[in-house]
Amino acid sequence: MNIVERILGPASKSDLHLPYTYEAKVPVSGVEGMVQRYLDDTLCGLLEALEKVGISPDEVQIFEVRPKGDFPVLIEHCTGPGGKWLRRPEACRSFMAHYAGHTSEGQCCYVDRSREASGPFVEVETAETR
Repeated sequence: MNIVERILGPASKSDLHLPYTYEAKVPVSGVEGMVQRYLDDTLCGLLEALEKVGISPDEVQIFEVRPKGDFPVLIEHCTGPGGKWLRRPEACRSFMAHYAGHTSEGQCCYVDRSREASGPFVEVETAETR
């Protein structure tokens, strides 16, 4: 990583056609409005993290985080047979079919981003943060 990338971050983060990051929200059982949040710069990395910590597709909401707001990602685009999380390269094929701009000229548009997730972050959602 060069000095510009260290200061400004990956170039793809400036591409307004791509989500800035991805967020997963998992409700905390028994606590109204409390959620665990996971963040990742790539959707495939987020799915890997969710699988690693044992979060199943039926208990999570995933969002693209963009400058104009958060937009839901359909869970069925992230799962394969048997309802298991997709992993690369199957995940890539699904995302290419459903999300414009996922690849450019046959190459992943997120190649300059880390696939390491952050979280969980626990927060209580209010009407303003939902």
